[in-house]
Amino acid sequence: MNLFFLAALCYSIGIITLLFPHRWQKGAHYTASLAAIFGSALTAYGAGLILFDFVQTESLRWGSYSLTGDKWSAAFLLLTGCAGVITSIYGAGYALSYLGKRLRMLGALWNLFLGSMVFVILAGDAFSFLFFWEVMAVASFLLVNHEAEKRVTWNAAYQYLVMTHIGTAAIMIAFLLTGTHSSSFAFADMANNTLADGMRSVVFVAAFIGFALKAGLVPLHVWLPNAHPAAPSHVSALMSGVMLKIALYGFGRFVFSFVPVWNYWWCILVMLAGLISAFLGVLYAQMETDIKRILAYSSVENMGIIFAAFGCGMLLQVTAGNNWGTIGFMAALVHCYNHSVIKVLMFMSAGSIMHATGSKNLELFGGLLKKLPYTGAFCFVGCMALAALPLTNGFIGEWMTLQSFITLASTSYGQDIRLWSSVAFILLGLTGALALGCFVRFFGIAFLGRARSIQAQEAHEADRFMLLAMGISTVLVLTVGIYPAPLLTMLGRVLPADTAVYMPGIADVLQSGGELLLAYGNMLLLFAVLTVLCFVVVVHMTQKRYVSSSITWNCGTEPTARQQYSATGFSKPLRRAFDYLLKPKREVSYVRKDHPYFGRLLSYKLEIPDMITEKLYLPLQKYFVVSSAFLRRLQQGSVRLYVSYVMAAMIAVLIWGAIYK
Repeated sequence: MNLFFLAALCYSIGIITLLFPHRWQKGAHYTASLAAIFGSALTAYGAGLILFDFVQTESLRWGSYSLTGDKWSAAFLLLTGCAGVITSIYGAGYALSYLGKRLRMLGALWNLFLGSMVFVILAGDAFSFLFFWEVMAVASFLLVNHEAEKRVTWNAAYQYLVMTHIGTAAIMIAFLLTGTHSSSFAFADMANNTLADGMRSVVFVAAFIGFALKAGLVPLHVWLPNAHPAAPSHVSALMSGVMLKIALYGFGRFVFSFVPVWNYWWCILVMLAGLISAFLGVLYAQMETDIKRILAYSSVENMGIIFAAFGCGMLLQVTAGNNWGTIGFMAALVHCYNHSVIKVLMFMSAGSIMHATGSKNLELFGGLLKKLPYTGAFCFVGCMALAALPLTNGFIGEWMTLQSFITLASTSYGQDIRLWSSVAFILLGLTGALALGCFVRFFGIAFLGRARSIQAQEAHEADRFMLLAMGISTVLVLTVGIYPAPLLTMLGRVLPADTAVYMPGIADVLQSGGELLLAYGNMLLLFAVLTVLCFVVVVHMTQKRYVSSSITWNCGTEPTARQQYSATGFSKPLRRAFDYLLKPKREVSYVRKDHPYFGRLLSYKLEIPDMITEKLYLPLQKYFVVSSAFLRRLQQGSVRLYVSYVMAAMIAVLIWGAIYK
């Protein structure tokens, strides 16, 4: 625990840099970045010691408040620490673009955000958890709202603040109901609660709503596609890479500790919510042209996959027993780790593109690979991972998720389970196909072809800190994708001993397979890929070539950037196929008409509204506005009117008492 307090001291130093004089803002920035790097490194080191049993977990108490750590929390502390180090290195270079624009505030809030996430995971009682959860929410809100001079930014920030507090209210209800049926609000005592069956269901639903909202599951995801694009890119990377995963930590804490006996419909609810989120998230990502909104919707997709795997684990445990649920829980943990690294890499890549071009609009890019060769290479690896291609870590988590559904279908004999398994295969298959198309589109439109704008033509490579951070993430993506055994071994230690009986050798699942699990030879696949590449290189170098270059024939005209596929055009077939879900709005207007028959300049505007926002949240907003207007009419400021309200209430109470006496 001492290491975590040293980490807290480092974060505190980073927060104090807010008090540095304005003329020292650059020094304050580097001090805050170093403090965040050292604090995150200490957090990761301390978590590793707990995971590998080098230190015994201990609790620190003062009054009714406590801090504690176990292997479940250590897994997420390690994730937080590693992502914190990488994003802080990146931020040391990227955040310099805010020089003279509240740079000291950015560094201080960055450290506060990191520290609050660490202590949310370390909290050992309900009150400490809720306190640090609120600090995390406020710090992230202020970071999202950093560019508050932009209307779209503060709109997104306040939407995020409202939504996250709705989630906090649901989590608070779950804690209060559990705590009132326990001897205290300490997690150890809440694990021995006396909740009845009906009340356990209420607690589960409240906890699931609260943590699903923080994770961005459909239909509670509406804040996420707006908040991520509004925040600075390294903040978006940390929010997507870590903060969303803390929702899984909290939900797992409730499920494993406070309501360990699960109802059948709980499992179906979690699994279906995850599958629907995965499908709709990647579908909307395919339609977007803002690169950070694409990645935000991709986070909805991948958090959906994580919760679908977790729900499948719950369902396996309920229907098959004998610790079969370990397969689903391991898939959720593995994909949680892998998605964290991938999304950190991709948001940093998006930040580098924005830094180079000054734009987030995918339609304005093209040919960036010539201007940004290193960023392009790193982004290519990230796109492969998000498309779940083999030899990347993105494939590992989705492969294990598929294994959990295969196991569900093969170990459970009820027709309803077979039906749910079929639904899962269909939605997961559609999600994988759409993800592949989405990130082919992302990389191809941004980095290949010809530049579509002056911004793309004048783009420049990122600085050394940004490239270093992206390089570290890229190495992790490829290393885990090629050799996942160390990660699987480590995460195999997270689950309690009595739930890890089924697969003691889970680290070897992807290499050696098992009786019921499909396996693929990743080392054999790597060898085949390297062999083909060597063959291509040898043929290319030994072949005598006579090369002459000229402009591509194009009916007598020179090809231009306008003749390339646009991002909107690339996604049109899917948009037409899912027209009933997306409901696109298209406007065509005549900008200029120089001649009655030709020479007319047309302007096209395409908008893909979020279906959940249109059908659910806007009607709710309208209802609340109308209700508020009605209540305002009741509040007239007249004392006589208020006395009459009291009299009417008293008469109603007397009548009710007389009737039900």
